[in-house]
Amino acid sequence: MKKLMGWLVPKKYKFFDMLLELSEIALECGKELKIFIDSYSNLERAERKERTNIIKKLAHKGEEISKRIFERPNKNFRTPIRKSNFQEITVPLVDLIELIHDVSLRFIILSIERIEAPIIKLIDKICDALSELNKGILDLRKPRHIEMHSAKIHALKGEADEIYYEALSDLFHYYKNSIDLIKYKEIYEYLENIMNKCKDIADVFEGKAVNYA
Repeated sequence: MKKLMGWLVPKKYKFFDMLLELSEIALECGKELKIFIDSYSNLERAERKERTNIIKKLAHKGEEISKRIFERPNKNFRTPIRKSNFQEITVPLVDLIELIHDVSLRFIILSIERIEAPIIKLIDKICDALSELNKGILDLRKPRHIEMHSAKIHALKGEADEIYYEALSDLFHYYKNSIDLIKYKEIYEYLENIMNKCKDIADVFEGKAVNYA
């Protein structure tokens, strides 16, 4: 009986299962980035690399899930989302995961030694936004809830923008070492791009691009 029900029901929901799993990986990457930054000053270079490898492994797992998501519609499986819409959520989620991995590597590559306050603040906003995205994926069948999550992400994006612009202003005003200026500017831009990707997904929620079969 269980096999019969599995044949009749779950296939149309497997897309949501994979999408949710991808969203959870993005959230986990954000949490690992926060742990990395919070402990950064106490870590040796080799230990810092180890922390980035944790994010790298999560990113690889995300890549595998995204491949399965894109293969699914081509195998004639029903999904509760129109084929023309699912990429609008999956693609920026994959980009998010890759950006988080990339920015973690930048701390090593650029030999960042001081974790400035705006970095911590921006990562906190990113983690909050990723949490809302994850909740939004869970509530894809509830339009009112989706709008609520979208509004919260947009609010977080606005707060992150203020932190970002103030950080850049301070950077150009106080930093006299041009190399440090370039390093921190790149870090801030990566973090801003991560928030932009969160907003992109929130826009999909808000625009009701999700349509059910």
